[in-house]
Amino acid sequence: MSEPLVCPFNPEKSSKSSSPVPSSSHSPTATESSQTPLHSSSSHTDYDTHKCPIFTQEVDPLLIKNSLEDRIAYLTDFLNFGSRDAEIISKIAPAVNEAIPTMVDGMYAKLFEFDITKKVFMNRNQGFDGPLPHTLEELHLDSAQIVFRKVFMKAWARRVLTADYSNGKTWAYMDKVGVMHTGASPFKHQRTMGIAPLNVPYRDIALMLGWIQTVLHSAILSIPESVCPASEKIEAVAAINKVLWIQNDLFSRHYIGD
Repeated sequence: MSEPLVCPFNPEKSSKSSSPVPSSSHSPTATESSQTPLHSSSSHTDYDTHKCPIFTQEVDPLLIKNSLEDRIAYLTDFLNFGSRDAEIISKIAPAVNEAIPTMVDGMYAKLFEFDITKKVFMNRNQGFDGPLPHTLEELHLDSAQIVFRKVFMKAWARRVLTADYSNGKTWAYMDKVGVMHTGASPFKHQRTMGIAPLNVPYRDIALMLGWIQTVLHSAILSIPESVCPASEKIEAVAAINKVLWIQNDLFSRHYIGD
């Protein structure tokens, strides 16, 4: 008779010399609907890798591809993004908000270091009707279109810090930010007026989000202890990290169609 299948996470499967791992006293909650993504239904929140998951959730790939609501439910559940994350982001927002102008200036300076990322701004962006340079050498950080773009970038960064993450409109906004960089406009008025949207390679989008993540993490960790204790700064870094990875997914889904 063949040996019965054994869960690979079962502590009994480990070496006999290993110390037994005590079982968690955490009681799982019932799976909640996708309309309440801020309350994770995952059974993996105790991060106990020595135990089998209590249950395996079924996820329909086609559903999360086509339904933003269900996709957000899946993303927030997988990353364990919950109300505590939203709360801690809101708490550190006033202190980190001061770093946004410097962050945005630094971001565009970084984009200007490489011709492939600088070339994007040679094309007219939606909503901008000012003068454009004729050559890449004539494009500067204080050029009219760059100043125009910085306004929108600052608005996005402030929204990350102050958004109501229990409201589906927040995720819909972040999804539109993803669409508008692919060369397709998510806004009806832009299509009606014939305004061309941005067309930025996903490669550079992902790199820029990584750069932004580092800057925001540094800003959070620089908050004085009198304003935010170390334990909460660690929570805030984790929470911002989750939001940026969700934003990253809301970019990539429109590029790779997954």
